[in-house]
Amino acid sequence: MNLLDIFTDIKNAFGGLWQTKQRGNSLEIITPYATTNNRFISVFLSKQGDDFVISDGGWLNSGIYDVVLGEETCFLKVLYHFQNSFEIKQIANTEGITYYYLKTANSIDIPSKLFDLTLFIQNIASVSEIAFEDKEEKETKERFVSVANEYLKSFTDKRKLHLNSFLIPEKKDIKFNAIYNNTPSTLSLVNYVTGSSNFYFSNSISKANMLFQMADDSSAKTLIKSKVSIIDTSADGYVPDKLASYLYHLEHHTGSLLVNWNEKERLQSILN
Repeated sequence: MNLLDIFTDIKNAFGGLWQTKQRGNSLEIITPYATTNNRFISVFLSKQGDDFVISDGGWLNSGIYDVVLGEETCFLKVLYHFQNSFEIKQIANTEGITYYYLKTANSIDIPSKLFDLTLFIQNIASVSEIAFEDKEEKETKERFVSVANEYLKSFTDKRKLHLNSFLIPEKKDIKFNAIYNNTPSTLSLVNYVTGSSNFYFSNSISKANMLFQMADDSSAKTLIKSKVSIIDTSADGYVPDKLASYLYHLEHHTGSLLVNWNEKERLQSILN
């Protein structure tokens, strides 16, 4: 049974409002379901070996639905709830884009799994519209993540750079802004530290502190070559006198290298 035949079964199961578009080896299925910001949801069907794979194509994580997935505790609780309820799996590419997917070896199961993934995307994209944190803080973080990512990509080997990546993929509990594989057996962990106010900036330092300590307690400890904190010196919350003790603890208790954004060229020697 080919993908278009399967799509015919899907239309018979759910009605005639579904459409398709061939995209390489995948079939984009455009559903009649929309997010709360009026974006119709697409899922992608492909055959990989003996399995059929239904994925979001990385669209949820890459801004196609005009939303940004948050990292606030409240949002993550919602994300994990729906992910566990629908048994959604995830994988990230080298650019740090997360793909959410389901797979089955039985073509009969495709319509129900496609529907589950569609509901997952609809719920997560819609919940992402809710402001869980201060607007200025969210914009500050998004700006710095964007410019820092672009700078790292400008001089590193893209095959070795993994953005927004888990240290141990199967555990999904320790995530860094970037992980760089200096060699096949060593890696550098990178945290971005920023904040729109002193409160948020100190919280960002504390989070970096915790993540580095968790990495040192993990099974990947022997692989860690360096721990790097990129300090957003352009942020409104960067007030050195008020942050000195936090930054001292980050540097001396975790062994992190502190790299000020206004001295970002230092990263080129650290990560290569």
